[in-house]
Amino acid sequence: MPLRTQQGGILACRIDLDDIYDGKTVFQFSPLQGLQDGTNVNFQIPQSRIVVTPPGFPNLFPIIYVNEIAIPFPTNYISPNPKLGLIQFTTGNQPKVTDSIKTTFNWTWFDDIELDSILNRAANECGFLTYYTDAAPSIPGTEPIPSGGASPTDIPNGLYQAIIKLAVAAGAASLARRFSMKYDFGAGDQNYSPSQMAKSYTELAKDCKKEGLNARDDFYKGQGRQYQPASAQQGYILPRWTPQR
Repeated sequence: MPLRTQQGGILACRIDLDDIYDGKTVFQFSPLQGLQDGTNVNFQIPQSRIVVTPPGFPNLFPIIYVNEIAIPFPTNYISPNPKLGLIQFTTGNQPKVTDSIKTTFNWTWFDDIELDSILNRAANECGFLTYYTDAAPSIPGTEPIPSGGASPTDIPNGLYQAIIKLAVAAGAASLARRFSMKYDFGAGDQNYSPSQMAKSYTELAKDCKKEGLNARDDFYKGQGRQYQPASAQQGYILPRWTPQR
């Protein structure tokens, strides 16, 4: 079976959730939150889960404009905590009191660590410890592979697609819950209706859950096996052979 990469699983999930790294952009936003007194170097973009150079997308990061001129990243500034939208100017490059500061940035509904956890739980529903088999985790902060975990032949094609669909279902259900608690809002030049988005993501979660479970069960039936949760470990699924008749 082909090797499954950690980043490949996350990207597959992002595509179905319409949550690609460069899919949501806010242009020329201002002001950044923080005291602009000529000495302070710490500011914040009022948006969570800012995208900063994910694997395969090396040029995605907040673009900071000082007096309408883009300054270089990471020479003049860094983002020490993208999930909180934090921006830190390097020493000597902090904005002056009279400077105009704007930013163009991308953001996502989920960061990679969150999607990694969702995908691992989906893998558990299909009888595997993790959704990727190529190597140890390549993304900082994600879950380590449990001992006795994945190997290159762990996940057949049919079950891999089931894992992705179940992960998308879990992610969509999470977004539906998130939006059900919010009012209509805007982010930069984009407006969102949480009530409509909650409805859409609820429908997506339902459809993907059905597709994922059907794909999983059809695979095991095609192998002459019966799918049944293991009794020893909560959250881990163990297929059982059915005697041939």
